[in-house]
Amino acid sequence: MKKGIVLILAVLMVFALVGCTQESSDPTGESKEVSVEGYPSKPVNVIVAYRAGGGTDVGARILTSVAEKNFSQPLVIQNIEGAGGEIGFTDLAKATPDGYTIGFINLPTFVSLPMDRNTQYVVEDVRPIANHVFDPGVLMVQESSEWETLEDFIAHAKANPGTLSVSNNGAGASNHIGAAHFEYEAGIELIHAPFDGTTNMLAALRGGHVDASVAKISEVADLVEAGELRILASYTEERLDQFPEVPTLQEKGFDILFGSARALVAPKDTPDEIIEILHDLFKNAIESEEHMNRAKDANLPIRYMGPEELQRYMENEAIYLQEVKPKIGL
Repeated sequence: MKKGIVLILAVLMVFALVGCTQESSDPTGESKEVSVEGYPSKPVNVIVAYRAGGGTDVGARILTSVAEKNFSQPLVIQNIEGAGGEIGFTDLAKATPDGYTIGFINLPTFVSLPMDRNTQYVVEDVRPIANHVFDPGVLMVQESSEWETLEDFIAHAKANPGTLSVSNNGAGASNHIGAAHFEYEAGIELIHAPFDGTTNMLAALRGGHVDASVAKISEVADLVEAGELRILASYTEERLDQFPEVPTLQEKGFDILFGSARALVAPKDTPDEIIEILHDLFKNAIESEEHMNRAKDANLPIRYMGPEELQRYMENEAIYLQEVKPKIGL
């Protein structure tokens, strides 16, 4: 009888342990158990693959500062910049999948880089948590520029092929794709000047070192309102609410839609239970009044997507890039 009781207790203990852990793999590929019970028991690192002060960093800091008010541990932003985002994306994808390293990916950049070169990560190395921002693209010049309209810019480019320079946030990164797609559709020849991130890309434009830039509206809205930059066109279906005087590329005859999604993901083997905890945390934070007010002040266009919708969005971005990249030579 006593042996039977001991056996039952042993079985129950095994089931209890199974319920508290989930087998996963560390970056070396070795199997290990990840504890789910008590999560989080220490700070969670949130990787941003670009330098502090850029659009992704600003949005990440606003969101995490709101989210951690309902989290038992700090959410610690880590800026790991370089190679157009590839270094930070790689560190995120290869991190131990225990819920203590998550991060932001930028789309289409995260999808496009492995298409362009032999990156140390693949898209399948991460799993979606939630999308935070969808930031429409814009083509802009200095306010003092001789090109007051999109037509002026195109006319000059056609009359002087290969002389106008356009800065972007890295070779093969999102703004490079947007600029090259416009170049193709407009039938012009531009010089593409890659910089390591948005901050340096915009510094080049503001300093007069390049003629134009393609960026996201959240990154330049304040500079436009301050009279330093001028938007020639937006990559949107409808005119921007904030700048209704700015035409869209579509209404000018160029069928291009372009923007950047900024999404939270985790390493691919992160347990389902942890993904659910993180999703619910960030969804509630995104939809909170405090976050929406702060996002509005920072010109962040919020677009929540859950894990399934975000996964489909990533897959559709891959399809778009596979179609457009051969056309634009990237």
